[in-house]
Amino acid sequence: MTTESVNFKEIIDFALKNDILNLDDVQEQMTKKRRKELLEQHTYKIWQGTDSRYRTYVDDSTKPAGRRMITKTNEEDLLDALIDYYDLHEQEASSKSLTLETLYPQWLDYKALHTNAKNYIRRIDSDWNKYYMNTDIIHIPIKNLNKLTLDTWAHKLIQTYSMTKKQYYNCTIIMRQALDYAVDLGVIGNNPLLEVHIDGKRLFRKVKKKPDHTQVFLTDEILVVYHIAWEHFSSPNKLFHKLSPLAVLFQFQTGVRLGELCALKYSDIESENFIHIQRMFRYETNEVVEHTKTEYSDRNVFLTADAKKYIQIAKKYQKQLGIKTEYIFSTTAEPLASWSVAYLYKKYCEEIGIIKKSSHKARKTYISALLDGKVNLNTVREMVGHSDERTTLGNYCFDRNTEIEKANLIEKALAC
Repeated sequence: MTTESVNFKEIIDFALKNDILNLDDVQEQMTKKRRKELLEQHTYKIWQGTDSRYRTYVDDSTKPAGRRMITKTNEEDLLDALIDYYDLHEQEASSKSLTLETLYPQWLDYKALHTNAKNYIRRIDSDWNKYYMNTDIIHIPIKNLNKLTLDTWAHKLIQTYSMTKKQYYNCTIIMRQALDYAVDLGVIGNNPLLEVHIDGKRLFRKVKKKPDHTQVFLTDEILVVYHIAWEHFSSPNKLFHKLSPLAVLFQFQTGVRLGELCALKYSDIESENFIHIQRMFRYETNEVVEHTKTEYSDRNVFLTADAKKYIQIAKKYQKQLGIKTEYIFSTTAEPLASWSVAYLYKKYCEEIGIIKKSSHKARKTYISALLDGKVNLNTVREMVGHSDERTTLGNYCFDRNTEIEKANLIEKALAC
């Protein structure tokens, strides 16, 4: 191995590992170098008084003469005090010039420490590249970001991208939380973005709720899907994930998220009628994590008679083939592959000739069915893992009836 082929880090690592390099010596040399640099830039004389104490001046705009004296017992202590003084001034100068562009990487690292959702961090970085990169706002010193500057920036942002309320909230997380971080660092005293008011009713783009038939499986569609999925499981085929059709049927009976469905274990069945949802499969990193999407998603879901049946059939199938696994719908020791379920939804929709509807639409169908069945709203909210019933009603409540069924219900409701 030649010297050229060994990089600097390898040399340092080797030296530390073999006690060739003493960190205390390195620190001492760094301190000496720093002191030498200070003496070269320090414009005031250092002298020893008649009392044998060492003195010098440093700049201080709060004093009448524009300077103040530092006095120490020995020269080494005086130089240490000078190092502290100049370090503090460098930090103050750095904070005055600190911009969002330079703060963002530091804040993002800090943000990443507080979440296990890597996809969330990637989404934030995507928003940075789309809404912040190459804009003037990121070059303005954070100390100069006042209410007026941020008010103008926020309103231009909304108009330029014709933003919905949700889009605006998501993309301004960077500015809002980075400024909170700057407050914690002591760079600024308060977050000026919190003073900016947005008239949402006038400015935000209104979002029209998508047609019901695109968001849920209608009553006639779901019957066909049930039939196809059951036939798919029952008939001889070379489907690698043989239990995935049962997983589809189970999802319609429980409304669990796809990641939760894939990670279900027999040990989660904690009582005769309920299954504990407490983990999920994360497809971005291909791993099972021992928590759900939010704290409200850790919940108990009622098992219908059909849901219990699908579990028993899966268990029987695994036993017959000698499959040893803790996962309910898997045919291996690993969790059920999420793509295998997603593929079946696409396949079944194509077979019955309807628009593509995902596993999330099955979750919406489940919630809408419970509400149609007059299950208490709070019970529905708890079982699907929502923190607020407004989320349940606003985003998951759709009419599952066909046009003919709607017409009949309206006629019946208005009949004299």
